[in-house]
Parts: sequence; C-alpha cells; structure tokens
Amino acid sequence: MSAPIAADSPHLASSASPIHERLFVVLAAIFLTALLIADVTAGKFFTLGGMAISVGVIPFPITFVLTDVVNEYYGRRGARLLTFVGMAMLIFAFSIIALARMLPAADNSPIPQPAFDAVFGQSFRFFSGSLVAYTLGQLTDIYAFQFYKRLTQSRHLWLRATGSTAISQVIDTAVVTSVALAGLMSASEIMKVILASYLYKMAVAITLTPLCYVAHTIVTDKLGMPPAPAER
Repeated sequence: MSAPIAADSPHLASSASPIHERLFVVLAAIFLTALLIADVTAGKFFTLGGMAISVGVIPFPITFVLTDVVNEYYGRRGARLLTFVGMAMLIFAFSIIALARMLPAADNSPIPQPAFDAVFGQSFRFFSGSLVAYTLGQLTDIYAFQFYKRLTQSRHLWLRATGSTAISQVIDTAVVTSVALAGLMSASEIMKVILASYLYKMAVAITLTPLCYVAHTIVTDKLGMPPAPAER
C-alpha cells in the first residue's frame, strides 16, 4: 500500500515501513466502520434541545478525526484514497442491503420482511444524497486542511482540524439533509434540522480535537513517523 500512497511524496517514500502501512490499514478500518454505521442508522432521529437529529451523527464525527490524521501523515493523496475507498464501500454496502431486501423472508425468519424493510429500506434518493454529500464534504475537508496547514506553516493543528471540518460540514450537512427530507418536511423544518445537525457535529468535532493531538503524539513520537509537508 505504501507505493501508491507515497508515489508522489518523497517524504513518505523515505519513511515508509510496515508499521506505517499497518497504521493506514487500522485508520482506514475504523474510518469505514464509523462511516457505514452512520449511513445505515441515519434514518432514525432523536431529539436534542428540542430539535430532531439523525442518530447517524453519533459515529460520523469520528471520520473527521481520522481524515485529518491521514491527511496529516499521508498527505492529500492518502486522504483522497481513504475517501474513495469509503465511497466504494458505501456503494457495496447499499448493493448488498438491496439484494438482501429482494430475497423473500422465510416463514420462520426471526426478523420478518416488513421489519427488515423498515430498518434497512432507505430510499435510493436518501442513499444518493448521502453519497454525494459525503464525497463533496470529504474532498472539501482534505483541501481545506492543506490550506490551513500551508497558511500556518504546519503549526496550530487545532486550527486545520476544526477549520476544515467547519467548512466541509456546511456542504455535507446541507446536501444530505436537503435531499433526504425534501418533500417530507417543510423548508423551515429542514433548515432547523440542518442547523441542529451542523452545530452538533461541530461541538463533537471540537470536543474530539484533543484526539488529534493524542494521535499526533503517538504517530510522531512513538512510531517515529513525521508529518507530511503541507501541499499546494
């Protein structure tokens, strides 16, 4: 895996080792798990502060931290690879779920067909909106992260971590919520959900910022892998 990630980065090519390859695999595994759980559970809403929010926002902020860690150490190329693998896995998961729904439930099935459809029967429109929002949000986050990294000359990790999230999640939250709820709620209700979801994501992202510093310390000091240089 190190060759394609480091192909255009002498910094990474010189530091590539089995531990760095394994680290990427572990980060990608956690990222994909959080992403898929967020997408599968997104159809259920809960109330927070009087506003309805999808339960998908519980695991989704974990992907912010992991994208930033990968961007920090594997550069924009590594973060894009993570993003496109995530996109492919979302399509794969949706295809498997669609196939599972098409198969008729047996008479003695512990979970009857209506119950299964009620949980996993999100519409293609909802899935498409989620996929587009995820891709646009991730790519925006990757480029914003590198912009802040150049701007601060690789200082102030908290700024590029929260700053990139603040920009990318405007796009992600607005797109996925608008597509999913169009025709089901009024425009004002949709705006309330967008605002509540965005504020929640930002609050969690800020709360999780110390994890970026913990990861930075572990990867740099314990694993001996210096951050990649800022990219244009």
